[in-house]
Amino acid sequence: MAQSFKTLSLARRSIRHKLTAAFALMSVIPMLVCGYLIIYYIFPTIKSLWDISLIFLITLFLTLLGFYLARKIIYPVVEIAAAAKGIAEGRLGGQVSVEAEDEIGELSGSLNRLSTRLKENMTALHSYGEKIKQINMEINKKVFALSGLLQIGNLMTTSAGLDEVFNLIVEKLSQLQDGGVAFLMFLDEASGELLMRAQANVEAEEISRIKIRIGQGPLGKIFSSARPLVIDRQNRPAVIDENLRKILQTKNMALLPVTSSGKVIGILGTGNNAENFFFVDDEIELIGVFAKQAAVAVENDILLRKTKELTVRDELTRLYNESYIRARLDEEIKRAISYQRPCSFVIFEVENFERYRDVSGEIAAEGALKKIAQTLKESASDIDKAARFSDHQFALLLPEKNKQQSLNVAENIRKEIERYNLRQNKLKTSLPLTLSAGISAAPADGTTAVELINKALRYAQEAGGREGA
Repeated sequence: MAQSFKTLSLARRSIRHKLTAAFALMSVIPMLVCGYLIIYYIFPTIKSLWDISLIFLITLFLTLLGFYLARKIIYPVVEIAAAAKGIAEGRLGGQVSVEAEDEIGELSGSLNRLSTRLKENMTALHSYGEKIKQINMEINKKVFALSGLLQIGNLMTTSAGLDEVFNLIVEKLSQLQDGGVAFLMFLDEASGELLMRAQANVEAEEISRIKIRIGQGPLGKIFSSARPLVIDRQNRPAVIDENLRKILQTKNMALLPVTSSGKVIGILGTGNNAENFFFVDDEIELIGVFAKQAAVAVENDILLRKTKELTVRDELTRLYNESYIRARLDEEIKRAISYQRPCSFVIFEVENFERYRDVSGEIAAEGALKKIAQTLKESASDIDKAARFSDHQFALLLPEKNKQQSLNVAENIRKEIERYNLRQNKLKTSLPLTLSAGISAAPADGTTAVELINKALRYAQEAGGREGA
C-alpha cells in the first residue's frame, strides 16, 4: 500500500506534473464547485438556452486561460532546467530561447550569459593549456640544448679531435629537430669548395655528392652575406638549391654561417620534413649557439696546435721536445759548417720499453724515464741540449764534440743506467733498463737535421739488434 502511494505521489514527478496538479487544485476544482452551485441554484431560474451556453463558454474560457498561463510558466522553467543540465554536463553552446520580461526571462538571460561566459572561459583555458604545453616543449628543448652544449664544452676541454666534436654538434642538433637532419661544412681554401665534415641522419654516399663553390647557390652566398638562410613555411626564397634539398630530403632548412675572427669559415645546417613548420627566432638563436660552438672548437684546435709548436719542454721529464731539438740541430749544423767546428747528435732508444711498462707498472715506467732524463741533464755541458725525442727515445745535441767525445758521453750515460738497474734489482724489479745509442756527426753523416737524425736512428737500431743477438 505504501509503495503504491509512493508510486502515485508527486514527490518524484517533474515540475511540469507538479504545476499541472497545482493548477488543477487551484482552478479546475473551484470551477467544478461553481458549476455545481450554478446547476442547482441558478439553472432553475434561467429561462433560455443562450444563458446556459454563455455560462459554459465563460467557464471554458477561464479553464483554457488557466491552462495557458500554467503553460507559460511551466515550459520556460522546463527549458531552463534542461539548459542548466546541459551546462552541468559540459554542453556550453546552447541558448535558452525564452523571451519574457518577468523573473523567468531574467533567469533565462542570466543562464545564456553564464553559458556564453563559461564557453569563453573554457576556450581561454584550452588556449592557455596549449600555450603552456608549447612553453613546456620549448623549455624542454632548451634544457636539452643546454645539456648538449655542456657535453660539447666538456668534450672540447678533453682535447678531443675536431671530428669528434663536430659529430657531437650535429648529433645534438638533429635531436632538437625531432630526428631531422644536421650537417657541418667547412671551406677548403685550396679548392675553394665547401666540404662536408660531419652529418647526422644523412647517408654518407649522398653527402659525398655535395660540391658547392663559394658564391654559387644559397649556400655559397652565405659566405659573402654572412647571414642565416631560412627555408620554411614563412620564408620561401626565390632561388633554392634544389640539389641540396633533394639530397638532405627536407622541406624546412636553417643554414647559419660559422664565423671565426669575423670571417665565415663554414656553414651549420639543420632541417626537417614537418608540415606547416617555421623556425621561430629563439630556435634560430639556439642553432646559432651551436654554430658558435663549432667556431670555438676550430679556434681551440688552432690554439692547441700553436701551443704545441711554441712549447719547447716535455711535461714529464722537463727536457726539450723533438720540435725544439730539430730546430736547434739545424742551427748548430750551419754554425759548425761555417766555422769548421765539430757537431754531434746522439739518439738513445730504450729497448723493450713497452714490456718494461707492462711488467713494472706505469709509475715505475715514468720513474725510469725521469731517471734517464736526469742522467742526460747531468752528463750534458752548458752548451749541450738534452731532449725527449719520443715516448721512449732521448736525444743529445753536442756542439763542439766529435764522434769519439760523443761516444764517451754516451758510455757514461749507459754506465749510470746500469747502476740504476742494480739499485732497482735490490727492490726486486723484474726487468732491467737497456739503452741502445746511435751517434751521427756533421758534416760526415749529413748537412741537415733530418740527415743526422735519420743516421743516428739507424745506428741506434743496429746497436739494439747487436745487443739483442
